[in-house]
Amino acid sequence: MLILRTSVPQLGRKRLIRHVLSASRFQSTTPLQRYDQLVSENRLRDDSYQRGILTSLEGLHGELLAYKPPDVLQPDIKDLTPKTGLSKVFGSLFGKSHAKEPETVNVPHGIYLYGDVGCGKTMLMDLFYHTVPGHLTKRRVHFHQFMQNLHKRSHELKHQHGGHQELDVIPLLAWELAQQSTVLCFDEFQVTDVADAMLLRRLLNLVLRSDHGLILFATSNRAPDDLYINGIQRESFIPCIQLIKRVTNVIYLNSPTDYRKVPKPVSSVYYSPKPGIRFDSKISRKQQQQHIESWYEFFAQGHPKKENVPLKIWGRDLVVPVSSPGHVAMFTFDQLCGQPLAAGDYLTLASSYKAFIVTDIPYLSVNVRDKVRRFITFLDAVYDSHGCLAVTAAASFTDIFVEPEDIGNGDYSLLDHKDEQVNDALENDDLVKNHGFDKRIAKKAAMFGNLDEERFAFARALSRLSQMSTQNWIEDSFS
Repeated sequence: MLILRTSVPQLGRKRLIRHVLSASRFQSTTPLQRYDQLVSENRLRDDSYQRGILTSLEGLHGELLAYKPPDVLQPDIKDLTPKTGLSKVFGSLFGKSHAKEPETVNVPHGIYLYGDVGCGKTMLMDLFYHTVPGHLTKRRVHFHQFMQNLHKRSHELKHQHGGHQELDVIPLLAWELAQQSTVLCFDEFQVTDVADAMLLRRLLNLVLRSDHGLILFATSNRAPDDLYINGIQRESFIPCIQLIKRVTNVIYLNSPTDYRKVPKPVSSVYYSPKPGIRFDSKISRKQQQQHIESWYEFFAQGHPKKENVPLKIWGRDLVVPVSSPGHVAMFTFDQLCGQPLAAGDYLTLASSYKAFIVTDIPYLSVNVRDKVRRFITFLDAVYDSHGCLAVTAAASFTDIFVEPEDIGNGDYSLLDHKDEQVNDALENDDLVKNHGFDKRIAKKAAMFGNLDEERFAFARALSRLSQMSTQNWIEDSFS
């Protein structure tokens, strides 16, 4: 078993150096200069397709150097509540007589970068983000997390102003967003929920106007015209799509290289018993304990272990069974996915800890679909925060998803293991043909997902699990 060892003082120095670089030197360079530097250091592979995208990034970077965003006027609460009768008449006659006209500016076009999974979109966005000129505010956020926070903030604003449900909070949200960030970077832009679609439509219609001056950089697996495809009331969202296309340069990254499949040294973060050894056997349990203790020691970096640590989430406590706060949290699979936790819970966990240990993952089937969905949501949150994951499981992640009738007693063994046959018809499956996933992953996804978005989320989770198991992923997170 490979155990990475880094002393706490050394770890602290590396983090400090990284922080200084991102705060100063990166912001004085252009995206192309930073890319060339990473290639020369053998930290990136030189990719001609990515270099083509960098031309657009260079152009936007140059415009940002001279860009001065407008001063956005704070909305008046009195203008955000419905008016009736005489108040509406007098408000229209006199309410705006002394109002200051909003400042408008020529806003640089942002970027909407889309392409298949693994082609380097997020890397290019992060490279651009770290070179945004220092006089501009910026924010980089996963789209799912952004929408969670948006709904939460909307609720807080209504409560803050007397609990008026009729209060139109969108102008307040737009004003707050403009104060926080001139450059907004969305990773994994995808709209699947009608409530998200309607809220986002109105918000973007405000913040992307010239009197708010926000610049959008988004990555997505879908072209703008495919956003919220087949969604409820999609015709109401189409103006938002047209707006995105007007204020951004839409770029397709068609690199043939899937960087998830570039060979990397595999670390031993995922434990499963060797063939012929039962997961719940004495020898396997001993190996599991050694595995857990070794990775916990590394992830904790010398910080003490605590039990039942409460995390405050939306006014309630989520209890973490075992953890070293800020560093590593440990759950059994049932503790993490067997209770009704939501995306907000997992996002809070991912932002509170750098690493996670999940033990006792059984064979999984459609009979525990809700647990599988929660596990996928958890994985997405950890991946997007570049956290680390170590597990003990009944089988490797490529073999742990099975048909219900194949599971034996106790959910940790199979009745009769059979070699998995992959149907050649999967060559034309959308996940294989259009997104580059392995046929075995597509077959597993078909087992759990009925909707295209659900199948894609499952396939992406399996792909990310593979990436998170590499030694490079661990070293990058702890360096």
